[in-house]
Amino acid sequence: MSTCYASTADIADFLRINITACTSPSIAQVEKLIKRSEDKIDRRTGHAWRTKTTTEIYNLPLLYTFGWGTFIALKHRNIKYKAGADTCLDTAAGDKIEIWQGASSTWENILGNTTWYDMEYERGTLALRGFIFSILRKSRVRVTYRYGGEDFSGDTVIPYDIEDAVVKMTAIDVLNGSLRMDRLPIGGSGVDLESIKKDWRGDIEKCIDNRREVFTIT
Repeated sequence: MSTCYASTADIADFLRINITACTSPSIAQVEKLIKRSEDKIDRRTGHAWRTKTTTEIYNLPLLYTFGWGTFIALKHRNIKYKAGADTCLDTAAGDKIEIWQGASSTWENILGNTTWYDMEYERGTLALRGFIFSILRKSRVRVTYRYGGEDFSGDTVIPYDIEDAVVKMTAIDVLNGSLRMDRLPIGGSGVDLESIKKDWRGDIEKCIDNRREVFTIT
């Protein structure tokens, strides 16, 4: 199992314990905990520092701006687009923009017709153009796209505070689970583990608050 924001070695170093295939918890068990922590961070911040795929369904608003179209604010930013191009999503990667066809009860993929839509990939906004998206017709749109990973500066490094939050979140799960430790030896003296975990939770919440996506609709 591949993890992105932290490794089992990071958890072992942080807790000063050995984690192997034979220990309790094992490498496989800790990797599952790390994946769970990564998903929590992504969900609560509304962003991802790894490439993810999502599908979202919207009822199109009745507002149509001539010359621009009908705007949809997607739930994520840093949208991935076709390699070597900056004007379209990538069908080969599974990206889709589909319009519900009520008469035939099917979804029509319009991704190949770039004159019908425009997207601001960094901000995560989609504009549907054409009279088929006008106030004369209520429609639903289903968008499948990839987001996250490297940002538009090309930076692929996991931010330190994200790594730290995942390590501490996973460490709490480890200590609450199979280790069942009441005290964690640090510097040769026993330290109240519940107090330490409370401090870690505070660090995690601070990171999430600082990294949470804020959307401004203009």
